Amino acid sequence: MMQQNHNRCMGSQQMPAMQPCNNQAQPVICPTQYRFHDTFSPQELPVVHPFVNVNRQHTVQIPRHYYTEVNETMMGQTVQGMPGYGPGMGQWGSQRPPMGPGPMPWGRR
Repeated sequence: MMQQNHNRCMGSQQMPAMQPCNNQAQPVICPTQYRFHDTFSPQELPVVHPFVNVNRQHTVQIPRHYYTEVNETMMGQTVQGMPGYGPGMGQWGSQRPPMGPGPMPWGRR
């Protein structure tokens, strides 16, 4: 252990105002060692985050249907009429059933 200390330390030097007593050997003075006791103080660092708000308007195409109507009159075929059968006579001819609400199946009288 003594040799390790001696290897790391410089040769013997005179210590100021120190007298050996009782024929002791002169002390070995090692080089100064530094111990660092670090402390940290916070320092604010501004970090700027720029934002750009972009309002986007989108067009959505929705189909809307328009209809045109055209009436055309054209000449049709000439048809030979029969007595009792004509326009508005239908399958009943002149013997039409009575008009009106008739009997109602759900029981209304």
